[in-house]
Amino acid sequence: MKIVFIFIFFITTLFAKEELLFYCGITMVKPMSKIAKIIEDKYDVKIKIIQGGSGDLYKSLSTSKIGDLYLPGSDSYIKKHLKDGFLGYRKYVGYNQIAIFVYPKNPKNIKSLDDFIRNDIKLSLGNPETCSMGKASIKVLKKYKGKEFLRKVEDNVLLYSIDSRDFNDMLKNQIIDTGLNWKATAFFPENRGKIDIINIDEKYAPKKRLVLTMLTFSKHKKIVKDFIDFASSKDGKKIMQRYGFLDE
Repeated sequence: MKIVFIFIFFITTLFAKEELLFYCGITMVKPMSKIAKIIEDKYDVKIKIIQGGSGDLYKSLSTSKIGDLYLPGSDSYIKKHLKDGFLGYRKYVGYNQIAIFVYPKNPKNIKSLDDFIRNDIKLSLGNPETCSMGKASIKVLKKYKGKEFLRKVEDNVLLYSIDSRDFNDMLKNQIIDTGLNWKATAFFPENRGKIDIINIDEKYAPKKRLVLTMLTFSKHKKIVKDFIDFASSKDGKKIMQRYGFLDE
């Protein structure tokens, strides 16, 4: 019986698929899952996507030193952590941008960021400590009218969202009236027709580049490089564009 068990374990291990670990900001999971499937089929591997806030994901990968790919919601995370030595080969795959989100038909008549200090709205921002959209939102508000305006907006926040998905769920369920989020998420199938957006001047809300990066401790560098190259190719960017992530 013991010999049979050892034999089964050996065969299972022998034919088990290699598994890659991909730390992906929650906003980009949908298009990256499509690209991951193409690479899985090509190499007969499994790509496990760990999703969450960009900051939390970096803490996880830098602590564990296990994994293969990292895609945060803004390249500011790449720039900030390059010195750590964990981020290697990388390419641009698209961009995202912060916008004002409102319930369909804009019942609160939100017109601009100035409305964020009104006392008759339920406002949400992303948590800047954990998610890229929260961090980016703080920068937008500060650029718009300075630190004092940012303080007034923060004083008016009803709830801080964990990430872009959490924000959209609160808006669709009318727990909140408005706030800031990544524009691309309004075009996801589950959000179309359930969320309206108001664009913000690019001088306040600049485009945020999305950079897909190989982790230097990856044990699957050939596959990872192919993943990155495909994601940054014309075909890869077409997949990104289907989910609202435009090319510059």
